[in-house]
Amino acid sequence: MNLDKTLIIYDSIQYFVPSIEKKGVRCFPSFRKVNKIEKIFRKISFKTGIKKSGWYGDWRKHVTTIDTVIIFATNRFDFIEYLADNYPDIRIIVWYWNPVFRCFDPSKLKRKNIEYWSFDEDDCKKYNLKFNTTFYFDNIDVDKNEAIKFDVIFLGADKKRKSVLDKINKDLTAIKIKTLFHIVPDKGQPNPQDIKPLPYYDYLKLVSQSSCILDYIQAGQSGNTLRPMESIFFRKKLITNDKNIRKERFYDPANIFILDHDNFENINDFINGSYHEIRSELVNYYDFSTWLNRF
Repeated sequence: MNLDKTLIIYDSIQYFVPSIEKKGVRCFPSFRKVNKIEKIFRKISFKTGIKKSGWYGDWRKHVTTIDTVIIFATNRFDFIEYLADNYPDIRIIVWYWNPVFRCFDPSKLKRKNIEYWSFDEDDCKKYNLKFNTTFYFDNIDVDKNEAIKFDVIFLGADKKRKSVLDKINKDLTAIKIKTLFHIVPDKGQPNPQDIKPLPYYDYLKLVSQSSCILDYIQAGQSGNTLRPMESIFFRKKLITNDKNIRKERFYDPANIFILDHDNFENINDFINGSYHEIRSELVNYYDFSTWLNRF
């Protein structure tokens, strides 16, 4: 892939943008930032369709000089439709790094120059998508000198998992395992403690202070989230409910504990046991640059 002729349209974790650009790829949001007054006019424009493309991000300034664009799927696709219809010679890759049910259904937008890819093998089968793995970055640093304060952490959104996460937390603390669970309520749910999402920098600091990361995938999802990637790039153990992780090339029972599969009575031994080093070439397989090349 020619990086000089590739750009990425991305609206997710902003902490990753510098890491993407350090890999030699230009990265832009789907829509440009606007002030309060502009938001009013943009809303009118979206409703009427008049001059809608004027609100798109700065990627519009570069589309005549590229041959490939990778778009991280969200719940809207109007700008993708614009790009496909006006630049039919550009290869458009729509990348689902969330399950399809959290984004838009690819059947709603079919064009010859659009390819749909996903990290979720079940979604690939269901929606006829192409498969690529989840990725991470070898150019993100975590302070390895941080003192370990927690045995197990979970930092993330509720996504209708709070009751089971609370039970896991209770079971762990009952056997003297020190935990930190930061569960952000879903939109519209009560939030009396005003729990907010953590900036990713703060999240990584807590990862560095922990022995294990808890990953609890949602119902209807397969494929690796960022948590397994963080575990192998930062040399942290992983506790997960994803039984399919046994198929992954990085799976090692010394590093990965599978809930409702491994014996919970042994979890203290798992946490306190030595971390098994993963071969550098295997870690590199999941790096962003290698991920790009798989397209």
